[in-house]
Amino acid sequence: MEGRSPARVRNELVAGVVDVLQESATLRHTSSADLLVTMLGQELGAPVEPLRGEALRPWLLHLVETCAEVPDGLPCLVRCLGYVEQQSAAVTALRRLVDEWEAVDFFDWADLHPLRPLLEEIRSASALAAMARRASRSRTQELPPWCDTGWTVFLRLAGDNAAAKELPVSMAFVSLAADQLVEDGRVDAAERLRRWNRRQALGWGLEDQMAQWQRGGVAEPVASSLMPAYLMIQFEPDGVDRDRYYLSHWRQSDAEGWHPVPGETLHLHRDELPSEVEQLIEQTEERWSDLRQPVVLEFILPWELLGEPVEWWHKESDSSSPTPLVLDYAVLVRSFERLRRAAWHRPWHNKWRHFKERPADTHSYRNRPGHSHFHLERELKEDEHAVCLVLSEPPGGDSPTGRQEYLAGLRAGVPAMIWHRGDCSDPAFKEAVADIVQDRGLAGLLERTGRWRKEALALGPEGWDNHVGRHLAILLDDPERRPVPPGPDHARGARPAGPEVHGPPAREPKGDPN
Repeated sequence: MEGRSPARVRNELVAGVVDVLQESATLRHTSSADLLVTMLGQELGAPVEPLRGEALRPWLLHLVETCAEVPDGLPCLVRCLGYVEQQSAAVTALRRLVDEWEAVDFFDWADLHPLRPLLEEIRSASALAAMARRASRSRTQELPPWCDTGWTVFLRLAGDNAAAKELPVSMAFVSLAADQLVEDGRVDAAERLRRWNRRQALGWGLEDQMAQWQRGGVAEPVASSLMPAYLMIQFEPDGVDRDRYYLSHWRQSDAEGWHPVPGETLHLHRDELPSEVEQLIEQTEERWSDLRQPVVLEFILPWELLGEPVEWWHKESDSSSPTPLVLDYAVLVRSFERLRRAAWHRPWHNKWRHFKERPADTHSYRNRPGHSHFHLERELKEDEHAVCLVLSEPPGGDSPTGRQEYLAGLRAGVPAMIWHRGDCSDPAFKEAVADIVQDRGLAGLLERTGRWRKEALALGPEGWDNHVGRHLAILLDDPERRPVPPGPDHARGARPAGPEVHGPPAREPKGDPN
């Protein structure tokens, strides 16, 4: 697999980038080309010569060479083209080429093309995602949409930082790909991948790391119903305009641990929230089309949205028969205020820890009539076994009782709350609560709530409004299962940094091509 010389590898990649740019509509028109050049110069921090009367291809060759000499220059070029063309075919093609550029750079400009036909045989989205998670030790949770074969995933992972004394992520992926090819009956192809990996390990002095990786086992854990996938959807108040919210979301599908992946944040009017959630769920279902785990929806709601029946928002609302979310998912509510108020977290952790360690000792609690919210909070704090609060008034509205009881529960660290969205004094609600909290401990709390909701669903749209299951709300807050706050260290597509292993050259974490 000696192949092409480093100079030829580099020059052919430059030519490939130019080929794509030459077909781009942006570069064929002076006004849009000037806009791209201006934005590119701003991001690079250096002026870029505009196209002025000269032939397009020589100018593009010079442009690409200029970007290639600057750290993050080529990803910057793709980003700027994306600003103009958004998700065009040219932008997607360039993202693949930039991944290849960074991969061959990581491997000292070696010719990687002999690996391409071998790795391109692996095309299962679920298998590729599982191998990427395994190879990166769960640091890579999801793959961008242009990584649709083993070859493009290998290029994407090449250069990802690995912890000290670990095999580089891309080489671990090649090892897993070889195992996959053996399972598919392609033994010869698998041996060619292993031979390349062995030569690379020998050249970089990574024989021990390779042996350790192979001894450690490579089987992907079987996803079970005990570890569902989660889609967490958060509505954050605008703070200025009371009718607008920031919608953020996180996807978590790793069966090995809690590694939520942040998505895009949108600024929306309140009336737009249901339709945007519907689109988000559809996009997530497309991404998780091969997922075997059940999916739980968690809505992180601020006070003023606690009355929203989010579990009864619709999917496929453009059809003649839309379906409520609760038909397909377990749906939970979580407290936005508690997640943001660190001063409330110690009692929250304590009660949750008590439940996990001694679940049979825990129980629900209901405020007594005429009892003040102060005494409710005091008793909840003194009773470490009280982990579920049944509210006597629905929160989220104008009722001072509902607000005070809800606040008392948050301050006391109660992880679970149940209420009727319309009338907590409804005898049917009291009957349902008696069934839901009949057993000691929270085990089965969500399952029993789900049974009441299914009874309502069985009545159909014409009858479910008259069933208490249609109006049940359940807040279940696990302090160990929290979203990662958005920020520079958690930007979409960012790569986790870590110390490099000895052998391969140290690289900067790859930037976000978006």
